[in-house]
Amino acid sequence: MYGAPSFKGVENILSVVKASITRLRRSPELLAKRQSQEARRHRENVFIIHGRDEAKWRELKDIVKSAFRLNPVVLMEQPDAGCKTVIEKFEKYAQTCTYAIAVFTPDDEVKSDQEIYLQARPNVIYELGWFCGQLGRGGAMLLLKEGTELFSDFGGIIQKRFRNNVSERLLEIRQDLEAAGVLPPTEA
Repeated sequence: MYGAPSFKGVENILSVVKASITRLRRSPELLAKRQSQEARRHRENVFIIHGRDEAKWRELKDIVKSAFRLNPVVLMEQPDAGCKTVIEKFEKYAQTCTYAIAVFTPDDEVKSDQEIYLQARPNVIYELGWFCGQLGRGGAMLLLKEGTELFSDFGGIIQKRFRNNVSERLLEIRQDLEAAGVLPPTEA
């Protein structure tokens, strides 16, 4: 189907690999420093996915920061940093996070045939899906405020339901962050 690579092509690839190895041998601290910075930044950054219920996302942000000593990343609080679109900004900051927590609150009223129900904002649903795709399902958590309808596609996804406050699920949030390796295990 495909022919063998040319000798010249193989030589070119080999020279690039050799140059990279030489650079790393001369300055091994470059790789170590970058890996250390990325590991620290990623491990500490938790993306907060939210809709319009400001009280709930602020409560979650405070929990992530105060109770877990992690860095909550809330998109609307981040500088635009030269990004021209919201999705560009989202991707820029989302890529620095090792975990995401989505708060589904009943923000949008939906009318379907004779039925009226409340669901999470479309951006919240999209962002949760993005993180599941990037980090795997173990890298994202769904907190669901009672009264918020879920799509049938979400029926099999584990969610942590709360009635009034996100803090109702504090222990479960901690356990999931520990299981994901974001937090060290608590000592018994």
